Amino acid sequence: MKQGYLIYEAWEAKKNERFIQMFQKAGELENIAFSFVAKEEYSKMPLPDFVLNRTRDTKVSQWYEHKNIVVFHDSLITEIGNHKAKTLRFLEDHLPDAVKMKKWKPESFFLSKDQLIEWLDNFPSFGSNIFEAQKETEIVIKSVNGHGGSEVALLPVTIQKGQNLQEALSKQSGQDRQKLLAMLETYRGKDVLIQEKIASKSRDVRVYIVGNMIYQAVLRQGKEDFRSNFSLGGAVSAYSMNEEEKEWVNAFVKAFSKRTLGMAGIDFLIDEQERWIFNELEEMVGCRMLYQTTSKDIVKDYVRWIKRFV
Repeated sequence: MKQGYLIYEAWEAKKNERFIQMFQKAGELENIAFSFVAKEEYSKMPLPDFVLNRTRDTKVSQWYEHKNIVVFHDSLITEIGNHKAKTLRFLEDHLPDAVKMKKWKPESFFLSKDQLIEWLDNFPSFGSNIFEAQKETEIVIKSVNGHGGSEVALLPVTIQKGQNLQEALSKQSGQDRQKLLAMLETYRGKDVLIQEKIASKSRDVRVYIVGNMIYQAVLRQGKEDFRSNFSLGGAVSAYSMNEEEKEWVNAFVKAFSKRTLGMAGIDFLIDEQERWIFNELEEMVGCRMLYQTTSKDIVKDYVRWIKRFV
């Protein structure tokens, strides 16, 4: 019998107790014994045949890689899948030119935590231009490692075409400036992305991936919020992609699958022209809305794939 570890932070394991049990039940059918291991204990445990790293911590994956243990996900996918700016950088390097010639992502500007502190302490001036707009646009700020729509906010400012963010902010005064500063201060000490707001009518699609293959898409519709996340009250429904959409998504899957995507999610915003704009890679994807909207059992299917892989 193969031995697999499900490694979680202890507090997250409590939230995901039923999910862990689903892996254990599916494993029994495939002659795989899944054991929960707390992140605090993994380095003290005997080596298993493979590991599912559900901690978002790259160091956990690296530790097992150095011992030649198969781990999902490997350290590179774990790193970029939990840092939105690194995800975009990776795709810039690995997507085909035919995709990059089109509108595939929001216009984005990365600020490290040190740069953000410098900007806040010298507001609104900064040593370089922040986000020069290609068209009139609203602006979103998000931490690079937030999940489930957390740490994502719409800034109360609109940038005109050819204007940069500092120029737009310098025109604000009084209560508007204080409101903006208070919002930005909540991101102090974090790496952030400044992005154009994609006019999407609060719609996006999460495409679930199992073993580097498209598994199922779910359409999310936000409610009274520009974010569409299920955890924030968005409505969800199963979505059947057409061939053009599948071809578009597969270009991203192939870019990521230069490594192995075991079970993951790729999120796309749907803009007003019905284009699918890449939003983020969910390396430690949740599955509640998939079970709510389909009869598919992604855990069972993922475990079957793992058995073939390991």
